[in-house]
Amino acid sequence: MAETPRGTIAVNAARVGRADLGEATATVDDDVLTVIARPSGAERLLRIPISAIDGLAIEGDEVVVSVRDGRQVALTSGDAAKLHQEIVARCFVLPELTRTLRTFGSRRGQRGRRPNAAADQQKFFAPLVDARRAASKTSSAVETIAAFETATLTRAVDEALRKFANERFAQNGPARRALEAELVDSTEPLQAALRALGERASEAQAHADEIRIWRTWALSLRNVFEAADRVWVALDEALDAAHASASRVASPPAPRARS
Repeated sequence: MAETPRGTIAVNAARVGRADLGEATATVDDDVLTVIARPSGAERLLRIPISAIDGLAIEGDEVVVSVRDGRQVALTSGDAAKLHQEIVARCFVLPELTRTLRTFGSRRGQRGRRPNAAADQQKFFAPLVDARRAASKTSSAVETIAAFETATLTRAVDEALRKFANERFAQNGPARRALEAELVDSTEPLQAALRALGERASEAQAHADEIRIWRTWALSLRNVFEAADRVWVALDEALDAAHASASRVASPPAPRARS
């Protein structure tokens, strides 16, 4: 989802539970909501990590933030809609999906001995990378979830496996089918992760304003990328073996000279 510009917003009245803090200012950064109040002239600083926000509601000019520890922080402001929007933009954010992967885009992931190993890796990850790119341009949680539509991703993965098999054994039906079956078996952890993502997506789209449900879906999405990362190791080895086999068939040993 696209980011909302951060800024300081004037708060006419701030309340934590039943404690009235009076006038304050609120600032929303990527990781924390900061409220600075001055009850009785003494400055009071309230920092709420975005990850600790479990619920968010707006009614008229009041934004109510529910914190994981049970506190409720009510902020009344003439810019309540803007404040709510900025908090939403930070709560409903995609997790980092590729930075921690061990094989994607790294030398470790390109250890295949065949000439087109790097290109194969890019083809395999392309559906996930394209979905992530599309999601980064969305403006709502529902649109972001839709960018990772699991049926589409599953078909794209299946199509990539068929192409891998056909590229190696286009003229050898039994070998092609055997390789495709091996590749499909190797991707079962990814298929399972995609099924789980689909189950979470239905619930998240039905409750698009529920932060906890969104985060459960986002965790399932991260699991999909991590499963793809693990699966690629097995696919890479299988494609290396298929390349070697296809090369031997294409270049049979020269016949021995007769003595």
